[in-house]
Amino acid sequence: MKKMSKRLLSLVLALVLSVMCLSGCGGKTDEPKTDTPAQTDTPAATPDANTPSEPAPDAGGEKVLKLATVIEGAADKTVYPWHNPQGPATAALYRSLLLADANLTDVTPDLATDYSVSPDGLTYTFTIKEGVKWSDGEDFTAEDVAFSIKTNLKVASGNAIFTNAFTKIEGAEAWRDGSADDLSGLKVDGNVVTITLTSSYGAFIPVIAQFCILPEHVVKDYDPLELHNSDYWSKPVTCGAFKLGEMSAGNYYTLVPNEYYEGTPWKITQITNYFVPDLLVAAQAGNNDFLNTNVPATISELSKLDFMTMYPIDILFYRYFICNMKGVDGNENPVMQDKRVREAILYAIDRETITEQLFPDLAHVLHSGVPNDYPEYNGVAYEYNPEKAKQLLQEAGYDFNHTFRILYYYSDQNSIDLMDTIAYYLGEVGMKVETIQSQQGTVDLFQTRNYDVGYKGLSAFSIAEWYGEYDSTNANFQNIFGGDTQFDANSAAIAAESDPAKRSEILKELQTMEQENLYKLPLYTLGNNIFINTQHVKVPDGVTFGNPWYLYDMDLANWEIIG
Repeated sequence: MKKMSKRLLSLVLALVLSVMCLSGCGGKTDEPKTDTPAQTDTPAATPDANTPSEPAPDAGGEKVLKLATVIEGAADKTVYPWHNPQGPATAALYRSLLLADANLTDVTPDLATDYSVSPDGLTYTFTIKEGVKWSDGEDFTAEDVAFSIKTNLKVASGNAIFTNAFTKIEGAEAWRDGSADDLSGLKVDGNVVTITLTSSYGAFIPVIAQFCILPEHVVKDYDPLELHNSDYWSKPVTCGAFKLGEMSAGNYYTLVPNEYYEGTPWKITQITNYFVPDLLVAAQAGNNDFLNTNVPATISELSKLDFMTMYPIDILFYRYFICNMKGVDGNENPVMQDKRVREAILYAIDRETITEQLFPDLAHVLHSGVPNDYPEYNGVAYEYNPEKAKQLLQEAGYDFNHTFRILYYYSDQNSIDLMDTIAYYLGEVGMKVETIQSQQGTVDLFQTRNYDVGYKGLSAFSIAEWYGEYDSTNANFQNIFGGDTQFDANSAAIAAESDPAKRSEILKELQTMEQENLYKLPLYTLGNNIFINTQHVKVPDGVTFGNPWYLYDMDLANWEIIG
């Protein structure tokens, strides 16, 4: 089948951009305020805007790692580790029972000296390290672990990996809804914590390695529903190698060594985190030694800086369309009911050319939730074939007068270009298309639902998270997939299973099921890149970088400031 040439695609994009500029160019585009992690974006601010109005105090010979955070609200808080537990600042302040490797699979002890799992995979026993203290001098105890898990089950904002794991604990539902006074499946005996699950969960140990423990004696005074917005994060008590030094709202905060830390002191002796409007320009100004991005324009600009070294990472960051089928409320979207319409969309779009042009060396086309280089991939492919797309639409009796609505929540230029290019392709097979940029993300996707397909991202902790979206009890996706139960057994099985051979067989079944239904239309996975100012920071030899949205062992204790 004849493909759109790269030159033609470039001309299409150029036309799109010229029309946009005629209608008013300018202003920095932001990444989504949604359930996916935020990315860095293309530069629009000036370097002066990324230099703090009140500079951090002279470090007096300290070995300072410079980080940056995009300004949000009053810009007076440190990281909230129960949302996206990521980056050097989180690792400096907080600790988990276990420490994961870059693959987020193998673990080593941290706040737990050891652990065991019962043969049936339902009971986990952790022995808590003794002699650990919080940054205010109070003892760290097993009760802090239990308190943190119980509190996480009641917070209003948190990463789904914790909810998925902790709701498997015996008595979790009764504890969450208040009908029980305690979490029956969580017991503390001295320095031993025992957790009993109602069903096995294969990722439980890797999730525990992401879960940062908080101090009961401080956090107990905060409402769990407001914890993520509370002033605790402006004055946190921590048990990591560092503690909060100074908070200058809107400008920066500093992290300094925690005198109660029992581990080996870090070679870095201070971390300064600047609040800035743009992470890229902060890096250009020398105020951001470590950042990650998957935005091609940002990658291009960072690559021009001779002091920045790029570390590419291949991760499960899915980009895909979700089909607005039918909610559990019975509200059905008639346009998307015929599978042939959903198939036609995939055949109508030249995803290979798009990814080559818009996401060079970053994106890999997908045909299911199983990446094409996985041994479980079954070879089914939706290659670009506009004639087949037209035929499928005609066979389905598609109404070509219907205005097909594509909702998206990303606002970076690449995503805008992508939506306009996809609209072009669908127009070529006779569809009238309207693209709509959402300002409310998940609210518009799962509640308002005024669209035919929605463009979404998922930085998956594991492939089971992709398939968990099909589960009939998924609070969000039941609103667009109608609570279909056919995936439930296999989605539960892949979440529970840790044996690689058994997981492989389940994945093959799930892949077939999703291709038979096409509730989600996979487009591509998107890699990521970590950039480090290696003229200022020396990273130890042998460090492997992993998914930047999660915690893993980067050997941060041995990073050195050299310039």
